[in-house]
Amino acid sequence: MRLKLLFSTLLFLVLLSNCKGKQSESLTTSHIPKNTSQHVVVDLANLFSDTENDALTEKIIQYEKTSTNQMAVLTIDTLPQQTTIQHFGTDVANSWGVGTREKDNGLLITISKSDRKMVISTGEGTAQTISDSDCKAIIDQLMVPQFKIKNYYKGVDKAIDSLIQLWD
Repeated sequence: MRLKLLFSTLLFLVLLSNCKGKQSESLTTSHIPKNTSQHVVVDLANLFSDTENDALTEKIIQYEKTSTNQMAVLTIDTLPQQTTIQHFGTDVANSWGVGTREKDNGLLITISKSDRKMVISTGEGTAQTISDSDCKAIIDQLMVPQFKIKNYYKGVDKAIDSLIQLWD
């Protein structure tokens, strides 16, 4: 009798933990912004004017046409709970399919306004040319100084120019 009770309890706990795991996984993916129109600049935090958004979009699209490398920019107000900017950026880039499957040559700049965090997530093919230390230097030297004076467009624009230069 005790063995049956112990077995039933164990089975219940295993099933419960599996349900919780699947639930938290779907919560994470539900926080990824949709980009069904395949925009290269998704400004959910409203950091850019329409003109600035258009200028960034044009620069990214023109670069992709000449290089096949793909780049995108995402701004959000805040990160989902219990998520790092690094994991979030990588999850979004993978979900959106930034970069070609064959070359894995994508890059996503993710900015969380309220959290005051940003990351440049690179695909494996891109990481062979643009290292994590390159990305950190671009953030620290080009983006952060501009963001401190609330010039988000100029910070991202300079970052894109620098990334293009490294990529070529």
